[in-house]
Amino acid sequence: MYLRAPLYLKWAYALVVLSAVLPIGLASSGWVALATGGTSLGVPFLGPIVLLVIGLYRVFLVAKTPGTLDAPEIAGFGNALRKVGIFLLIFGAAIGALNLISRPLLLAVPSRYTNGAPVFFVVGMYLSMLGGLGLLGLTMFELSRLLGFEQYARKQNS
Repeated sequence: MYLRAPLYLKWAYALVVLSAVLPIGLASSGWVALATGGTSLGVPFLGPIVLLVIGLYRVFLVAKTPGTLDAPEIAGFGNALRKVGIFLLIFGAAIGALNLISRPLLLAVPSRYTNGAPVFFVVGMYLSMLGGLGLLGLTMFELSRLLGFEQYARKQNS
């Protein structure tokens, strides 16, 4: 039996992928981008462009193709991976959404309470670090799907 991916999971999946490939909100500010590191490839713009194209293609597939995130039922470790992965995906999507609205929210707070620019940097760093939990959830969710497909194939062959 296949587990159908609910709509909220598709939205969370897309938001986590987009927040990973697009520098949005406070994570896109210059100091946060410098503090979180550069590219791992020799050509500075090649790596991010390839990652952007792959990420946008995956979001397009999830949005347009029904059943893209569906997977066979799985028991044991794979089921635990799926549940924890979905939780972290939803948490990462919430952080991604908060990252989008964080700049206007911080600009609305009077500067005498925020002490100026360091608040933007600190909030941007924390949002950037917590956003990594969404990627961890995405990896766990995809690994649980892979384990489910492998288990399903073994049952079909035996």
